[in-house]
Amino acid sequence: MTSKQIKKIPISVFFSDDQIPKIYKNIIFDEYSSYSISKSNERVLVNLSKISNLNSLQKNYKLLLIGQAIKKLCKTGSFFVDYYGCKKTDIKNFYLGWSLADYTFEKYKSKKKNKSEVKILHEFEKEIRLISESYFFIRDLINTPANILGPNEIFQSAKKFLKNFAVANSVSGKKLEKNFPLIAAVGQGADKSKKPLFCEFKQKKNKSKKKIFLIGKGVSFDTGGLNIKTGNGMSLMKKDMGGAANCIGLAKLVSDYDLDVDLRLLLCLVENSISKKSIRPSDIIKSREGNFIEIGDTDAEGRLILADAISYAIENKPDLIIDMATLTGASRVAMGIEVPSFFCNDDDLAMKLIDLSQKTGDPLWQLPLWENYSSQLSSAHADFKNIGNSMFGGAITAALFLQKFVKDIPWIHVDLMAWTRPNKFSSYEGGEAMGIRTLFELIKDMQN
Repeated sequence: MTSKQIKKIPISVFFSDDQIPKIYKNIIFDEYSSYSISKSNERVLVNLSKISNLNSLQKNYKLLLIGQAIKKLCKTGSFFVDYYGCKKTDIKNFYLGWSLADYTFEKYKSKKKNKSEVKILHEFEKEIRLISESYFFIRDLINTPANILGPNEIFQSAKKFLKNFAVANSVSGKKLEKNFPLIAAVGQGADKSKKPLFCEFKQKKNKSKKKIFLIGKGVSFDTGGLNIKTGNGMSLMKKDMGGAANCIGLAKLVSDYDLDVDLRLLLCLVENSISKKSIRPSDIIKSREGNFIEIGDTDAEGRLILADAISYAIENKPDLIIDMATLTGASRVAMGIEVPSFFCNDDDLAMKLIDLSQKTGDPLWQLPLWENYSSQLSSAHADFKNIGNSMFGGAITAALFLQKFVKDIPWIHVDLMAWTRPNKFSSYEGGEAMGIRTLFELIKDMQN
């Protein structure tokens, strides 16, 4: 039988019992936490009535997870989807989940798993392929350990992946100390092979006047510095460059779709290490902008490197700044690992982002820039500290610190986990893309 003659098996997806044809009413379904499934050689029936009462964000998010799970249940064959669906869901989430189920990170495993031969046919193949390419790159980069991936290796990986971008600026050494003193200070305790680096990527072809800066926190490994983390707290710190990885993946998506925007990508790349050269608590450092910052905690390093990059972006008079960072444990305490928080200084922009998050099923959840907490950053001996003086509201005070450098430019700050753990839908554990589909839709909406 030729490939063209291979039988294509339908996957019928229902959102209520009423949608299921009478001929299937007596079929026994296997029950899972969020869906029911009946599978035969002729047809796969998927009943999603268990999630039908969720809001649009959670339904779309679950649809991606269910796509992953069903791909694993369909061992062989070629499939297509009959989608009965509902008005508030997007079938593309199912297809993306199906695609992501193929991901493995086996570069450092002696024995590789066999690749799945299961296929699904649909009209969104190019779009899903491009999104998956960015997801897979982000996951690969985050999953690579810090003994192999340092600041320069992140930079080189970005250059290789971003074929439609040119390096407009690359700063290290004495020039970094002079022009980006906070980035230099955070990275000064690292070995020479892990020296700190600031870089800027610019699209090779661009005519738009709409200027958008993406800024990624790229701490290749975070010991916490002299305020050293515990062993448990340090165990996942190879993922502390997850903001940079997500920004690179997002930049690639923007270029893949040739969006009419002037997109600039800034990466702040350091290793926050411990040595006799490391910055100390109580050190006072002058930022690129000129403010004097007291180091209240060397483990609050991400906001320092972002501050200098934000100042650089502001000097270029952008229409929008987006930064992405694995910035605070406080955000994870509030939101868990699946839902990144975001902060925004423009209410209309924030509402638009929330709406796009719901429609895409790619969660971003707003937390407030609660100005009344800004006094927690006060310093007796400098302009302000890099960390609040309270054990509460840490994600907010971190965002308020960054806002001091933003001024009145529209700005979105995303505080993400960049990591996922095994769940009821997937056994995958590792680096994760978060929020980039929602941000992509926002950038697409901003075209001239």
